[in-house]
Amino acid sequence: MTLQDAAQIVARFGRQRVLVIGEAMLDCYYAGHAERISPEGPVPVVTAASKQRYPGGATNAAANVAALGGQARCLSVIGADEAGAWLRAELQRRAIGDDLLVDPARATITKLRILADGQYVVRFDEGERRPLAGALLQTFLERLGAAFAVCDAVIVADYCYGVLCRPVIEALGALKRRYDRLVLVDSKNLPLYRGMAASVITPNHLEAQRALGWAVRDVERLAAHELEELGRRLVEQIGTTWALVTLGARGSLLFERDQPTYRIAPRPVERAHVSGAGDTFTATLALALAAGAPVRLAAEIAAEAAAVVVAKPGTATVSAQELLQRLARVAREPAADGDLADAVQRYRRAGRRVVFTNGIFDGLSSAQIAFLQAAKRLGDVLIVGINSDRSAREQRAAPPRLAEQERLALVAALDVVDHVLLFDETTPGEVIRAVRPAVHVKGGDYQGAALPELEALREVGGELVILPLLEGGGAWLERKLLRRTAQGATGDSREDA
Repeated sequence: MTLQDAAQIVARFGRQRVLVIGEAMLDCYYAGHAERISPEGPVPVVTAASKQRYPGGATNAAANVAALGGQARCLSVIGADEAGAWLRAELQRRAIGDDLLVDPARATITKLRILADGQYVVRFDEGERRPLAGALLQTFLERLGAAFAVCDAVIVADYCYGVLCRPVIEALGALKRRYDRLVLVDSKNLPLYRGMAASVITPNHLEAQRALGWAVRDVERLAAHELEELGRRLVEQIGTTWALVTLGARGSLLFERDQPTYRIAPRPVERAHVSGAGDTFTATLALALAAGAPVRLAAEIAAEAAAVVVAKPGTATVSAQELLQRLARVAREPAADGDLADAVQRYRRAGRRVVFTNGIFDGLSSAQIAFLQAAKRLGDVLIVGINSDRSAREQRAAPPRLAEQERLALVAALDVVDHVLLFDETTPGEVIRAVRPAVHVKGGDYQGAALPELEALREVGGELVILPLLEGGGAWLERKLLRRTAQGATGDSREDA
């Protein structure tokens, strides 16, 4: 996995429309301190310190889609109670489209966890396992058909509380055949989806064993050849394109017909909080696949997203910014020098105009984004050089707030940027000689003759363009703009903004 590839996939999350269908849940966490044993029975007396509520189940998957920048919609059923009202309000607050149907005869599924000094004491579950029926089922199927037709991906979050009853699953299969959408199934009862031709199923190893009718064993007691057989038979019997089987602390295995098994390594996290991590994984996987990522890259990105949330307490979500920062810390360089040189040669042969700019980019302001957008309009391909931590420290007294890989990820995630690279020199002269851009863009007030990289730019016959750094500065095309070629740039090259 390269940072460049992963960041560009994350950058496309915002264009993906994801429908989440399944059980809406309210996750509650009551935390406090255990000071004594109750005289009424051998249980601790917990003095309350905090009460937290989060969307759970299908609503947590939708919340993760929205937090990552995707366009989320959630179709589910809630009760006519305070828990259901809170979930609806919370989805609205998070800008998630909701089709939460109200069933007065049903209690909203609620999971209440009691913690004492960080340790679970008990979990209290409320909710009915009753299939949809009558007018409620008919309305649900109508909403499903309308939402399915306009989405890019569908997440099925089936906790077996009755929302995903047989008529709904049959309707999902028919819609899948009609619209050929990406469908990810996360179900505790996978045999119900046999023959639906799901795109991805994401069971843990216990659910996978049950789906095949095996006597369930702990993952540590399963030999490598048994895990291989488990995944292969799962793909065949359920009828899916990919099966992604999670193995707890041993990571995950990705199975695909006629392809070798691919292992996703575990991401160790101290004091992991696993509640909702599967929803995060599935939401990220759906977005990445919908954004065009190969399945292996999508799975690796999803694993990194899950690693972020398990480090948080409660039922958490991960933002696109957090995911990019995580990817920046673990991914290798975006492209080897040779790879970029080959790409630049291909661009030239195709007659494409290469634009280059550089900077520290310690965070991105709206002015910097507008600057990069304007730079891209000067040609066909935009390459951005990022100062390494060492070269950035040589240019200014205070070190960058963000590490070099995080700065690299932020810029790489922008749609207008085609390639990013780190350079360790104090000036980009050597990079310019290697890239040989048609245009070199600088921002702000510069005196062209004083630019240290000007000699290198003259050597390669590039043009120097200086753009003002303005909030909303993309309108520079409609105004007079200073443009001077590198060969003739002398004296004062500044323009009043």
